[in-house]
Amino acid sequence: MKRKSVLLSLTILCIFLLMSAGNAQDLLKKFSLKLTGGYGSTAGGDFNAFPDGLNSLAADLVPFLGLTKTGELENPKWGLDFEGELVFSLSENFGVGLGAGYQKRSKETSLELALEPLISATLTWEPELSLIPVNLSGYYFFPIGSRMNAFLKAGIGYYFAKVYLKLREEYTSFLGLEGWDEDEFEAKDSGFGFHGGLGIEYNLTGTISLYAEGMGRYLKITDWEFEGTTTYASGVIKGSGTLWYLEEFLEATGNYYPGLQISEQKPTDPEYRNVREAEVDFSGFSFRVGIRIRFGK
Repeated sequence: MKRKSVLLSLTILCIFLLMSAGNAQDLLKKFSLKLTGGYGSTAGGDFNAFPDGLNSLAADLVPFLGLTKTGELENPKWGLDFEGELVFSLSENFGVGLGAGYQKRSKETSLELALEPLISATLTWEPELSLIPVNLSGYYFFPIGSRMNAFLKAGIGYYFAKVYLKLREEYTSFLGLEGWDEDEFEAKDSGFGFHGGLGIEYNLTGTISLYAEGMGRYLKITDWEFEGTTTYASGVIKGSGTLWYLEEFLEATGNYYPGLQISEQKPTDPEYRNVREAEVDFSGFSFRVGIRIRFGK
């Protein structure tokens, strides 16, 4: 609650500054609306431990057990970014913006291990990361031509984040035996982050401009509490717990493998090390293009 109050106080301060700028008509001329779309990345952080650990384990088991391996598991790295922002010009060179947007990263990948013709097993991994940012930004504009400006942008944001996990396991054997199970878990959290970038703007008319910008974002969120279900052919089990990062030792290969576990209590198995609450890293970069509409000349 305290973090949200800080952002609310900053927003109220900006509104107060805006209202003291002049009469309503002159004030309106200082506003513009930016509409942006683009493509961006997400680092992932500990969220990458699950596919990375299983891919490494599969690679070690292939020569050890004489398996064949097809495909590998991946986390979503790239996706679409959208943002709308209301910008107020404090002067010819300086401005402040308040915006909100939406970002989503999702991807489905599969890993198959088989000992032909005896048995085969397939893992299908379908995670999804999404963000709704509410950003407060400062701008510095400077001309680089008769119709073109460049700008620097930096600020703070409050981010509403969601993580969705879906893992399906299937196996078949030469005896005709088949089986499957499916995990689906979801968690929501929020936190402060920082952003900055630069761009160029081309003035088409007195009220409309086209622009392109590159942006960077720093945002890491912990304390993930997941709820979901594990579904078997015979029924459904509900579960919940904290998302933990850990490294598990496998005696057959002699190696540790990173992974994730959802548990109400901190995992304490002697084969685990470096157990801690998982941190999902939403930091990343994006390239965007858009249009800026001024409300007056």
